[in-house]
Amino acid sequence: MDSQFWITAWNEGRTGFHGEHYHEKLTEYFPQFNPEKGQRVLVPLCGKSKDLLWLHGLNLHVHGVELHVQAVKDFFLENGLSSPHIDQDQDFTHYTHENIIISCGDFFKLNEHHSYDYIYDRAALVALPPSMRQRYAQVIKQSLKHGGKYLLIVYDYDQSKMDGPPFHVGGKEIHNLYEDQFTITLRESQKPKNGGTRLSAIDSLHQTVYVLEKFQ
Repeated sequence: MDSQFWITAWNEGRTGFHGEHYHEKLTEYFPQFNPEKGQRVLVPLCGKSKDLLWLHGLNLHVHGVELHVQAVKDFFLENGLSSPHIDQDQDFTHYTHENIIISCGDFFKLNEHHSYDYIYDRAALVALPPSMRQRYAQVIKQSLKHGGKYLLIVYDYDQSKMDGPPFHVGGKEIHNLYEDQFTITLRESQKPKNGGTRLSAIDSLHQTVYVLEKFQ
């Protein structure tokens, strides 16, 4: 799997992973972090998620990273955020409206060191095959401040029942990826109310929510 897979998925309208509403686990768990005005939150592989708007409503500086330029443009257009400021650097094209920035490019080229107070991932880790997850985790580790919090939502199911994405990511793998730099708390694991059409037929499916806190 490479970047072309996701570009093709967006181009062909295969975006069942995109939610039309704020994610209920974001609105349930993120306020428990007691975020303060002006703090920074990173949203990897954000697509055109409305969750960016909800986070912005907390007076946070929101930074999404997305590969597909049409998803980025659609976010601003569909939410009435006209004419975002656009600038470029070597790796990304940055679209900015007030305190929302979406950087269009390869997430693995993100070079932010201890820059974010929070990370929110509801569809990024599960979008990646096992061979790419260690690299992803390294970017997460270098990007989050010490003491920063990471809200992670994954799917736990029998991978033999369906080819991902979204992929199964179990608790053992979460610990293998992150326990060297984070405390890891399992907050809940239950069948989702709406897992999407591909996932809804899997009896073993559970949506699992973790809160990770980076060591001081």
